[in-house]
Amino acid sequence: MQIRYKQFFVILVANLLLAAALFTAISWNFNRSFQEYVRNDQAKELQPLVEGLAEAYQQKGRSWQWLHNNRRQWQRLVQQYLIREAEPDSQVIEVSQSTQRPPRKPRPPHPMTQRLLLSDAHDNPIIELPVINPEHRKTSIQWLPIMIDGEVIGQLGVAHSTELEREMDRLFVTHQLQQSAWIVLGILLISVGLAFPFAKRLVRPVTRLQESMQQLAGGKIEQLEPLPVTSDDELGRLAHAFNLLTDTLKDNLKARQQWIADISHELRTPVAILQGELESLIDGVRPLQPSALKSLHAEVERLTGLINDLYELALSDQGSLSYQRKECSLGALLSDFLEQSQTQLSEKDITLDFHSPNRPLVLFADESRLIQLFRNLLINSLRYTDAGGQLRVRLFEDRNTGTATLIWEDSHPGVADKDLEKLFDRLYRTDSARDRISGGAGLGLAICRAIAEGHQGWIEASHSELGGLKVAVHFPLYGK
Repeated sequence: MQIRYKQFFVILVANLLLAAALFTAISWNFNRSFQEYVRNDQAKELQPLVEGLAEAYQQKGRSWQWLHNNRRQWQRLVQQYLIREAEPDSQVIEVSQSTQRPPRKPRPPHPMTQRLLLSDAHDNPIIELPVINPEHRKTSIQWLPIMIDGEVIGQLGVAHSTELEREMDRLFVTHQLQQSAWIVLGILLISVGLAFPFAKRLVRPVTRLQESMQQLAGGKIEQLEPLPVTSDDELGRLAHAFNLLTDTLKDNLKARQQWIADISHELRTPVAILQGELESLIDGVRPLQPSALKSLHAEVERLTGLINDLYELALSDQGSLSYQRKECSLGALLSDFLEQSQTQLSEKDITLDFHSPNRPLVLFADESRLIQLFRNLLINSLRYTDAGGQLRVRLFEDRNTGTATLIWEDSHPGVADKDLEKLFDRLYRTDSARDRISGGAGLGLAICRAIAEGHQGWIEASHSELGGLKVAVHFPLYGK
């Protein structure tokens, strides 16, 4: 069963239950209110009898003794103060062309006589209800106080049935309940009529998502259109998350295509050079001399380095890049590396400015990987810093974050703003027109990021005050 039909039936069942509860509540409340109305009306009708009893109480010496269990006197009082309406004139009888009223018949006892009772101020019974048939409906007693000058002298009770007794009252209640039933049924039909299109509209985003998922499963990533986000509810957030997913997949697809193209280019170039030089040696165009072998060896080394870098990046993606961690001093390790690199810096006429704190900054890290990171940063500075430039290296502790921060910055030339966020992308070079020798393969900084993240740290690039590139590497301190 489709979701739209499930939602329709859920809404339908919910409306049925709501309609049943609404009708039950309306019926109960109307019956209760109408019975209360009938009791109040009867109490108003009994008010003359209450006043008559108070007057008779005074006339009989302020005592109820004269009426105690005197049912005949009681019926007379009830008959006196609860007089029925006169019979209509239409019931006269014509006799010998003259209109005469029929002889007055003795009036039967008032119908309420059988439901009235009387008690004194101390709740002692004076007139009790007649013996009630066991099959008679359950009754409740409503007491009306009999008062003289603000003093309660007795109580007139009237027994009310839990059910309506007069036919007109029952007909009225039945009619009102039927009207309520028709109203509730109409509301139910309207809700059912609105439930199906509402369920269809509610499922529409899910249907669009299903179609897009089928396209995605079919490999049509580039043709996928973003889903419209028309609300901020769960479905809207789901559509937004799917759009983010498709954008990420499109970016990854483009990156993979670019990655394959760049790798092919980087591998093809040294292979083509090797092939050309070997062919020239085989054809005798170029004599077999040590310089030729040295050139071939340089190309093989460059190709080997590129393959090793690609392999390390692949391992970092899989989380398989090995780390032999132990406690080490970052300052001592960096100081030794820079001291060993003085010869390379001197050849490029680059001055070094190094500052490290006196206290050791201890990491739980792989020393060989950290040296690899330093080496890649140094190669990047040597490759892109003009002769006569400057390299500034700073190492300090950030007590707020509990990290050791390495600041590596060089002098001119600088990096454009648009290139900063892409420096750590694989095979990315700030100038694609650079030759291979000066530009490298664009993997050094990508490996630096992989090493930093492998040590639960992070790396970022910005403009240097010296005019070149500033790279900040953050490592969590051991024990912090």
